[in-house]
Amino acid sequence: MTGVAADSRGKVSLKIGLCLSGGGFRASFYALGVLRYLAEGNLLKDVVSVSAVSGGSIIAAVLADRGDALAAEGWTLDALLEHVDQPFRQVVTTRNLRNRWLARALGARLRGRRVGRGFILGEVLADYLYQTRHVRDLPSLPQVILTATDLASGRAFRIARDFIGSYAFGYVEPAPPSVELGFAAAASAAVPALFAPVSLRTGGLALHDAPPVLSLGDGGIYDNLGLEWFQGWHSGRPSSAVRPDFLIVANAGGILHRTSHPYGGLRALWRSKDVQYSQTTALRIRWFVGDLLGDRERGVYLGIALDPRQYLLPDGTPIHPHQYEGALPSALVTPLAGLRTDLDRFCPEEAGLLSYHAYWSTHARIASLYPELAVAAPKWRAFATVAPEDAERLRRLLVSGAKRLRRPRRRPRRALG
Repeated sequence: MTGVAADSRGKVSLKIGLCLSGGGFRASFYALGVLRYLAEGNLLKDVVSVSAVSGGSIIAAVLADRGDALAAEGWTLDALLEHVDQPFRQVVTTRNLRNRWLARALGARLRGRRVGRGFILGEVLADYLYQTRHVRDLPSLPQVILTATDLASGRAFRIARDFIGSYAFGYVEPAPPSVELGFAAAASAAVPALFAPVSLRTGGLALHDAPPVLSLGDGGIYDNLGLEWFQGWHSGRPSSAVRPDFLIVANAGGILHRTSHPYGGLRALWRSKDVQYSQTTALRIRWFVGDLLGDRERGVYLGIALDPRQYLLPDGTPIHPHQYEGALPSALVTPLAGLRTDLDRFCPEEAGLLSYHAYWSTHARIASLYPELAVAAPKWRAFATVAPEDAERLRRLLVSGAKRLRRPRRRPRRALG
């Protein structure tokens, strides 16, 4: 892999692009760990572009929403924790936004309100997570691109402050003033069989040859990493698109486990979706890692299912143990990757473990491949030493949290991390 560019004074210069994958709130909390590491390393200010999908889009929209406050305070770790991390964590660990969406959707139906369930999801996200109403009013940097899938054309449909559109219908620059941030996040997170597609009326949008209404589903249907935005640069991008020179791909998509029982009905439909997501994602990962190994790209790949202790250098040798000394116990990695991906409440420990795992995964990758960018002494060590009995309790907590829909349970005794 090639090194990182430096300016004439020898200072490292970067334009970082982030890919934040789908995976519900599991992906959102994982992305927060990556952002925390970048902020601690004074690299968050160098993030120029964020391509996000589904759960990654939900937290990317929070990042964009608070961009002015972060910039005013120098993109520091304290600023990130105050304006992005803590507010999001407070909402999602104390409220079940999935149930609030269901209740509001039912209420709208009973009142005869003619709006889709996907649109109501956007209202709930906006009410609890975002301060900026319209996409066009977001700060200019970082450029956050929220990706949905247009079910009619089978193409990615992207919404950003500076543009809206797709390869099929072209891009309009800037985004029309009517497009709301909650709507864009909901469209990106409209997972099949869980959330209804979000309808976008195209009248007045000036898209080329678009039908009157687009049905937008989860961006992960097309690309669950949000990676194609950067890989397909030469296939046509709007003039306002910002191109990075260093990519960090954060994949919280989890694991497709082998099973032994037969499938039928709705279970078969859901399993088919999981297989499709898994295989298309695996192809994009191989493409990206091949580009890294061939020096055609610079950056790192992070996978929630990967234990930093197993990371290898390009020549196949293990990384130095010092580079993962604070990582989670290995026994917690697989159950952590199996946490549910819907939008219900996460307990503080689940949220903390997800972010902590991403934080140390980011450090292990960057420290081993680009040491000039790494934090010299990572500060977050809440789970660096976990007693065996605590590790087993946390493992059981994560295993119980894997269910897609589950009964409410008592709040945990304490919140770590």
